[in-house]
Amino acid sequence: MMEEILENRRIDKIAKTFISSPHKVGKIHEADAEIVDWDKQSPNYLALTTDALIEEVSSGLYNDPYFIGWMLAMVNFSDLAAVGAEPLGMLLSIAYSPKENDEFLGKLANGISDACQRLGTFVLGGDTNLGEKLFLCGCAVGIVPKTSFITRKGAKPGDRLYITQRAGLGNVYAFLKLTGQEKNLPESFYQPIARLKEGKIISKFANCCMDTSDGVIHTVDTLMRQNHCQFVIHDDWERILHPIALEVCKTQNLLPWLVLTGVHGEFELCFTLSPQKEGAFVKEAAKIGWQPILIGEICDGKGVSIRTADEMVALDTAGIRNLSDQAGSDPLSYIKALMEWTSNSGVK
Repeated sequence: MMEEILENRRIDKIAKTFISSPHKVGKIHEADAEIVDWDKQSPNYLALTTDALIEEVSSGLYNDPYFIGWMLAMVNFSDLAAVGAEPLGMLLSIAYSPKENDEFLGKLANGISDACQRLGTFVLGGDTNLGEKLFLCGCAVGIVPKTSFITRKGAKPGDRLYITQRAGLGNVYAFLKLTGQEKNLPESFYQPIARLKEGKIISKFANCCMDTSDGVIHTVDTLMRQNHCQFVIHDDWERILHPIALEVCKTQNLLPWLVLTGVHGEFELCFTLSPQKEGAFVKEAAKIGWQPILIGEICDGKGVSIRTADEMVALDTAGIRNLSDQAGSDPLSYIKALMEWTSNSGVK
């Protein structure tokens, strides 16, 4: 099923040329971070991930240097959160052009530093170069107990489908920013925080987990393909979507669930949980003041569906995910294609 997604085909084509490490735990696509058994005697695995900010910067989606720095850290640590890891820190690779002056680089560094301090972790080191344009990449490193790490596999029919907090802010931010409606952006409403504390609790109770960096529908589709079950999302948008996302949908005359379909997510964690563990899980979450959001359930079958009051509507999630590849580097064409697709989906 993974080969239906154009991005996965490219990943597989690249990865097949590499020799698999005997220390790697699991297979490609199975976890947000790479899990490495670096010492058979250690109670912990090493968790590693790397992520770059490319299109977000080149498209103008991120143009404030402080915010760029903040996001560079958070996108990397979010992958560690999704496997239940404790971060050790991150490495940086930064190439900058002559137009990125000392003021820009100073704000960039402040954003990275503040994000790390917010999470209680560190910049371990890195590399800088002078280039033709700005390039930013991070590598987050952590450790995770061998007895409680979590991957994208393990969901079972009967599981409940949760998300750490209400969804939709990431795609609302992208929609307003890329369509030139920046004046309608509430100040600092989108500043994601990697859910490291929540991830540790999830790893103790849940069956599978993935972050929503690419949006909720993309995340749920990936989990479905890894677990060969049907993932059903409820249409209770008032409970599932962030109030700001709902308000923007109302004022822009957009279908509410459109904000779940785009590729710019909010870096929450999406996970499944057996009903037998639900009570203990909710009590543990309450200890840190966290109220996870129930968004659906796992059933026999396959595919992703939305349950309305009247019917179950199956979604062509492969079609949704492939729209971004088909639109190329034209974000406005992508937004238009998403709006057309959702309007013809049968879900209101």
